[in-house]
Amino acid sequence: MKKYRSDSSRRGVIISALYLLLLSAQISHAKLSIISPKATSNLLSQAVPRGGGWAKAKVLTAKQHPTTATTSSPSSSAVTEGLKNTLASGLAAACSKTILAPFDTLKTVQQHVAGGKSLGLMEATRKVVSRPGGILNLYAGLGVAALGSMPSVGLYFGVYSYCKKTIGETLQNTFGSKRSDIEQSAVCSDRTLQTLTIMTSAAIGNTVASFSRVPYEVVKQSLQTGQYSSTLQAMSNMWKDGGMRSFFPLGGVSIQMVRDIPYAIFTLLSYEFIKENWVLKRTQEDPSKRWLYDMVAGATAGGIGSYLTNPMDVIKTRLQTTGGASDYGGSIMKCAAVVLEEGGPAAFLRGSVPRLIHKIPANGFFFVFYEFFRRVLHVE
Repeated sequence: MKKYRSDSSRRGVIISALYLLLLSAQISHAKLSIISPKATSNLLSQAVPRGGGWAKAKVLTAKQHPTTATTSSPSSSAVTEGLKNTLASGLAAACSKTILAPFDTLKTVQQHVAGGKSLGLMEATRKVVSRPGGILNLYAGLGVAALGSMPSVGLYFGVYSYCKKTIGETLQNTFGSKRSDIEQSAVCSDRTLQTLTIMTSAAIGNTVASFSRVPYEVVKQSLQTGQYSSTLQAMSNMWKDGGMRSFFPLGGVSIQMVRDIPYAIFTLLSYEFIKENWVLKRTQEDPSKRWLYDMVAGATAGGIGSYLTNPMDVIKTRLQTTGGASDYGGSIMKCAAVVLEEGGPAAFLRGSVPRLIHKIPANGFFFVFYEFFRRVLHVE
């Protein structure tokens, strides 16, 4: 019965992803129909215009395709782009989560060990596969992780896209080169305003998404550490034990934000910089390798963000797994002090190797799928 539930959960993930993929195709059908067969076949290699007006990219103009000319206010355009980014990022998250689930499981098992102990990568692997179910335990929590990440990641990138477009235009019109008062020079350079826009938008997007991310993170980690054998059992028992509080443990939301906001800022700053200064330039030289450039940019940015925020990830895992709230009273500082006492500064790097092994390719795959779905949906 447990195996049946696990298989059903995985099938549910695949069916949901296919359903959303078909939905995205229907949304963009009208626009895709006006593109020539040659342009459609080269969809993966087209340069993607970025919102905010900072990157240079080729776009189909209304003159080239009169039927696509529309008039809309900046605010409605920002909302539309935000919704499209929500769908594109949600689909991309499900794809990347499915591909690299085993490394996320090993990272969680390494970080869950308390008392000054430390598990190597192979030891963590043996511990996981030795449970009933064998190697399939590496995919524990995949269903809740994939389905749970779609709304949270979608919300995050949707809000990020909307904020980047609106905040970027406001800052440039107020302090940048587009100031209405032509007699005064720009207060800040466009590059500085771009950096500030990305940081602010990433922080806002992740703050909103963190609240929706905590419950599925708690359930996923409970499955990965072997506390429950199925998603249904985990949710049922957690609800009986503590009701809604079980899904929002003390300190769970705050540490999620403490980890995710810096991670988002580091990752997106790195990705946007690499994309503008390397990906788009290389794509003009060789459009057929656009997918590879997106993967390299995403993997590099994800590695930077993951390594710099690993200490916060260790504390998050401790607080969100069973006993975390009672052992540390939901206090981030108390948990950090205990971790430091157990293993010194090196304890904050526990799980960094499988986390990097997971996050680097995960971000690479995510941004490949994300940029692909953005092109399908004609995100500007």
